[in-house]
Amino acid sequence: MSVEITDAKFGRLYQESYKKAIVLEIEREGISVAFSCARHGLSTAVVYSWIKKYGSSEYLSSRQKKRSLAEKNKIIREILSGRSTISEAQLKYNIDCRDTITWWIREYNKDKQELFAGFAEAPGIPVQEPGLTETQKELEMARLKIRALEVMVDIASDQFKVDIRKKFGAKQ
Repeated sequence: MSVEITDAKFGRLYQESYKKAIVLEIEREGISVAFSCARHGLSTAVVYSWIKKYGSSEYLSSRQKKRSLAEKNKIIREILSGRSTISEAQLKYNIDCRDTITWWIREYNKDKQELFAGFAEAPGIPVQEPGLTETQKELEMARLKIRALEVMVDIASDQFKVDIRKKFGAKQ
Protein backbone atom coordinates (compact mmCIF):
# COMPACT_ATOMS: atom_id res chain seq x y z
CA MET A 1 0.00 0.00 0.00
CA SER A 2 2.72 2.48 0.89
CA VAL A 3 5.92 3.03 -1.00
CA GLU A 4 9.16 3.04 0.93
CA ILE A 5 10.65 6.52 0.78
CA THR A 6 14.39 6.58 0.28
CA ASP A 7 17.13 9.21 0.10
CA ALA A 8 15.89 10.90 3.25
CA LYS A 9 18.85 12.85 4.45
CA PHE A 10 21.57 14.91 2.93
CA GLY A 11 23.96 15.32 5.79
CA ARG A 12 21.92 16.58 8.73
CA LEU A 13 19.17 18.11 6.61
CA TYR A 14 16.21 16.35 4.99
CA GLN A 15 15.94 16.64 1.26
CA GLU A 16 12.99 18.58 -0.12
CA SER A 17 11.82 15.59 -2.16
CA TYR A 18 11.70 13.52 1.04
CA LYS A 19 9.66 16.16 2.82
CA LYS A 20 7.17 16.33 -0.05
CA ALA A 21 6.96 12.54 -0.20
CA ILE A 22 6.08 12.35 3.51
CA VAL A 23 3.40 15.03 3.11
CA LEU A 24 1.93 13.25 0.07
CA GLU A 25 1.90 9.98 1.98
CA ILE A 26 -0.12 11.60 4.77
CA GLU A 27 -2.52 13.34 2.39
CA ARG A 28 -3.18 10.55 -0.09
CA GLU A 29 -3.14 7.49 2.14
CA GLY A 30 -5.06 9.25 4.90
CA ILE A 31 -2.76 7.99 7.65
CA SER A 32 -2.27 10.03 10.77
CA VAL A 33 0.74 12.26 11.26
CA ALA A 34 1.66 10.34 14.42
CA PHE A 35 1.69 7.02 12.54
CA SER A 36 3.81 8.45 9.73
CA CYS A 37 6.23 9.95 12.25
CA ALA A 38 6.56 6.64 14.06
CA ARG A 39 7.12 4.80 10.78
CA HIS A 40 9.89 7.14 9.62
CA GLY A 41 11.35 8.16 12.98
CA LEU A 42 10.42 11.82 12.70
CA SER A 43 9.17 14.47 15.09
CA THR A 44 5.51 15.46 14.77
CA ALA A 45 6.41 19.14 15.02
CA VAL A 46 8.73 18.81 12.03
CA VAL A 47 6.13 16.96 9.97
CA TYR A 48 3.43 19.52 10.81
CA SER A 49 5.74 22.28 9.62
CA TRP A 50 6.30 20.33 6.39
CA ILE A 51 2.55 19.94 5.96
CA LYS A 52 2.09 23.67 6.45
CA LYS A 53 4.77 24.38 3.84
CA TYR A 54 4.21 21.62 1.25
CA GLY A 55 0.62 20.51 1.87
CA SER A 56 -2.13 20.99 -0.70
CA SER A 57 -4.70 23.69 -0.07
CA GLU A 58 -7.52 21.09 0.01
CA TYR A 59 -5.80 19.14 2.77
CA LEU A 60 -4.98 22.24 4.79
CA SER A 61 -8.58 23.48 4.58
CA SER A 62 -9.97 20.09 5.62
CA ARG A 63 -7.90 19.95 8.82
CA GLN A 64 -9.72 20.74 12.03
CA LYS A 65 -9.81 24.35 13.07
CA LYS A 66 -9.64 25.54 16.67
CA ARG A 67 -13.05 26.46 17.97
CA SER A 68 -13.82 29.39 20.22
CA LEU A 69 -15.05 28.86 23.75
CA ALA A 70 -18.46 30.25 22.79
CA GLU A 71 -18.79 27.77 19.92
CA LYS A 72 -17.74 24.86 22.16
CA ASN A 73 -20.27 25.88 24.81
CA LYS A 74 -23.00 26.14 22.18
CA ILE A 75 -22.30 22.59 21.00
CA ILE A 76 -22.14 21.28 24.58
CA ARG A 77 -25.43 22.94 25.61
CA GLU A 78 -27.10 21.54 22.51
CA ILE A 79 -26.00 18.02 23.47
CA LEU A 80 -26.77 18.34 27.19
CA SER A 81 -30.24 19.77 26.52
CA GLY A 82 -31.05 16.71 24.41
CA ARG A 83 -31.60 18.57 21.15
CA SER A 84 -28.93 16.43 19.49
CA THR A 85 -26.64 13.52 20.24
CA ILE A 86 -22.86 13.53 20.09
CA SER A 87 -22.94 11.77 16.71
CA GLU A 88 -25.37 14.33 15.30
CA ALA A 89 -23.21 17.19 16.60
CA GLN A 90 -20.15 15.60 14.98
CA LEU A 91 -21.87 15.63 11.60
CA LYS A 92 -23.47 19.05 12.03
CA TYR A 93 -20.30 20.85 13.14
CA ASN A 94 -17.77 18.75 11.19
CA ILE A 95 -15.91 17.36 14.21
CA ASP A 96 -13.83 14.28 13.42
CA CYS A 97 -13.37 12.71 16.82
CA ARG A 98 -16.12 11.80 19.29
CA ASP A 99 -13.59 11.96 22.13
CA THR A 100 -13.10 15.67 21.47
CA ILE A 101 -16.73 16.37 22.28
CA THR A 102 -16.74 14.13 25.35
CA TRP A 103 -13.61 15.92 26.59
CA TRP A 104 -15.34 19.30 26.08
CA ILE A 105 -18.36 18.05 28.06
CA ARG A 106 -16.14 16.74 30.88
CA GLU A 107 -14.33 20.10 31.15
CA TYR A 108 -17.65 21.99 30.99
CA ASN A 109 -19.07 19.90 33.86
CA LYS A 110 -15.89 20.34 35.90
CA ASP A 111 -16.05 24.13 35.48
CA LYS A 112 -19.74 24.07 36.40
CA GLN A 113 -19.02 22.13 39.61
CA GLU A 114 -16.28 24.61 40.57
CA LEU A 115 -18.76 27.45 40.04
CA PHE A 116 -21.36 25.85 42.31
CA ALA A 117 -18.70 25.06 44.91
CA GLY A 118 -18.15 28.81 45.26
CA PHE A 119 -21.86 29.28 46.06
CA ALA A 120 -21.77 26.56 48.71
CA GLU A 121 -19.15 28.53 50.62
CA ALA A 122 -21.52 31.51 50.92
CA PRO A 123 -23.21 31.49 54.36
CA GLY A 124 -26.90 30.67 54.53
CA ILE A 125 -27.29 29.56 50.92
CA PRO A 126 -27.89 25.83 50.63
CA VAL A 127 -26.85 24.29 47.33
CA GLN A 128 -28.57 21.08 46.39
CA GLU A 129 -26.68 18.72 44.17
CA PRO A 130 -28.65 16.76 41.57
CA GLY A 131 -27.93 13.34 43.08
CA LEU A 132 -29.28 13.89 46.63
CA THR A 133 -31.41 11.15 48.15
CA GLU A 134 -34.76 11.84 49.81
CA THR A 135 -33.25 11.58 53.31
CA GLN A 136 -30.51 14.03 52.44
CA LYS A 137 -33.12 16.47 51.07
CA GLU A 138 -35.12 16.21 54.29
CA LEU A 139 -31.98 16.81 56.35
CA GLU A 140 -31.11 19.88 54.29
CA MET A 141 -34.66 21.21 54.72
CA ALA A 142 -34.48 20.65 58.52
CA ARG A 143 -31.18 22.53 58.68
CA LEU A 144 -32.72 25.39 56.73
CA LYS A 145 -35.70 25.56 59.14
CA ILE A 146 -33.37 25.55 62.15
CA ARG A 147 -31.36 28.39 60.66
CA ALA A 148 -34.58 30.36 60.02
CA LEU A 149 -35.75 29.86 63.61
CA GLU A 150 -32.38 30.98 64.98
CA VAL A 151 -32.58 34.16 62.92
CA MET A 152 -36.12 34.81 64.20
CA VAL A 153 -34.97 34.36 67.83
CA ASP A 154 -32.09 36.77 67.25
CA ILE A 155 -34.41 39.39 65.76
CA ALA A 156 -36.92 39.00 68.62
CA SER A 157 -34.14 39.30 71.20
CA ASP A 158 -32.93 42.54 69.61
CA GLN A 159 -36.41 44.10 69.30
CA PHE A 160 -37.72 43.22 72.78
CA LYS A 161 -34.38 43.63 74.56
CA VAL A 162 -34.89 40.26 76.27
CA ASP A 163 -32.50 37.32 76.18
CA ILE A 164 -34.76 34.57 74.84
CA ARG A 165 -32.17 31.81 74.55
CA LYS A 166 -31.94 29.45 77.50
CA LYS A 167 -28.71 29.65 79.41
CA PHE A 168 -27.29 26.30 80.39
CA GLY A 169 -25.56 25.68 83.67
CA ALA A 170 -26.18 26.65 87.29
CA LYS A 171 -26.91 30.20 88.33
CA GLN A 172 -24.32 31.83 90.49
